[in-house]
Amino acid sequence: MAAKPHRHRYPETARETACRILVDWERGKGPLERIRDTALARTLPSSLDRALIMELTQGVLRHRLILDHWIQGMLDRPGRALPVAVQTALRIGIYQIMFLQKIPIHAVVAETVNLVKTPRYGGFASLVNAVLRKAAKGPPPLPREGKDPVAHLALLTSAPRWLVEKLIESRGAGEAKAVLQAINRPAPLTLRVNTLRADRDFLMEELRKQGLAAIPGALSPWSVILESGKAPFEITSFQRGLCTVQDEGAQLIAPLLEAKPGQTIIDACAAPGGKAGHLAQLMEDEGTILAVDRSAPRMGMMIKALKRLGVRSVRPLVADVRNLSNLLRTPVSGILLDSPCSGTGVLRRHPEGKWKKDPATIADLARLQGQFVETASEALITGGHLLYTTCSFLREENEDVIDRVLSRGELSLVDLRKGRDLPPDLFTERGELRTWPHLHNCDGFYAALLKKEK
Repeated sequence: MAAKPHRHRYPETARETACRILVDWERGKGPLERIRDTALARTLPSSLDRALIMELTQGVLRHRLILDHWIQGMLDRPGRALPVAVQTALRIGIYQIMFLQKIPIHAVVAETVNLVKTPRYGGFASLVNAVLRKAAKGPPPLPREGKDPVAHLALLTSAPRWLVEKLIESRGAGEAKAVLQAINRPAPLTLRVNTLRADRDFLMEELRKQGLAAIPGALSPWSVILESGKAPFEITSFQRGLCTVQDEGAQLIAPLLEAKPGQTIIDACAAPGGKAGHLAQLMEDEGTILAVDRSAPRMGMMIKALKRLGVRSVRPLVADVRNLSNLLRTPVSGILLDSPCSGTGVLRRHPEGKWKKDPATIADLARLQGQFVETASEALITGGHLLYTTCSFLREENEDVIDRVLSRGELSLVDLRKGRDLPPDLFTERGELRTWPHLHNCDGFYAALLKKEK
């Protein structure tokens, strides 16, 4: 009789699920969010387990460098290479001991040892147990700053050296440290009220009735910051389309284009649709927003999100933005170009972004961003405006891209400070928008408004 094929047993505990997600990410099996969403859909954890899975996966990647330093410092043979699954289990265990003091240490040790009690890694159980018991007594001391302050700051803030160097170069050592510390603090859940259905006061009252503590944001008139941890899909107001999730810094972007009801606007690189939905609100859902993105799956997410909000003015188009002028019958007056970027500005929410990029990646992105601006501007009428934006705080992807564009003489820079009731420190000396996690308690965004001169 033929043997039955082995059937995969999905993890039964939150820690097993978190470990599997992190191991798959380390092995390059896809973006963290996609791996995690797939695992959560298959395991269907309780809300408490879901929260722990999120905490462990985010926290381990947020502090990955210092966790590895501590692990090496507690091995009997420092420098020893461990299998990815064992290293990941140790990161999960030490993260809980060092950062989640509410979890009893004996439970952390027992659960983490169980993670490696498999036929393949069972031989590492005693090593894991010994390291975690050392960790319970306190972390090994950090090396002194010494002759390499960059390496010291990288370890202190658990950031890759290249990112530390770029921030020191552009902002100085003191502010670089403040930025890196800020991106290690978890971001709040921020909502944007859907003004097609409600206003902010109404939304906050609805949230209060649902037992959710919320405060208005400080920068955006549409923002509501939830003080109680709950997944968006569990919130009745979200289900009813009264709001959507969007960082407060991101909520400052769409209004800069000053789109009016009845206009035809292009949202380039639009998926998953946060800014397209905001444009629709600002235009009172009157006119046309052509939302262009080359990712069909992400476009599907956008369509679903906009349907929940009741938005009708957005027309999705799966296409490459670099072919934009060939796809239109007539040029348009406004384009919002949310360019692909390194995502350094959203590392509070996506800490995995620190570990799979390098200066070569940034240089490639900067070249692509310049191409996007150049080709997208061909779809503008003379006198039309292109709003270039990224979720990066690196100069190479922002001011340097704009400088190269301006040098061609076809586009000019519009000063975004004029006529806006926003804090002065949100703007550069020449009027571009810049938000910083350590200054504004939001993600890092950049925006420059360009006018087509000829």
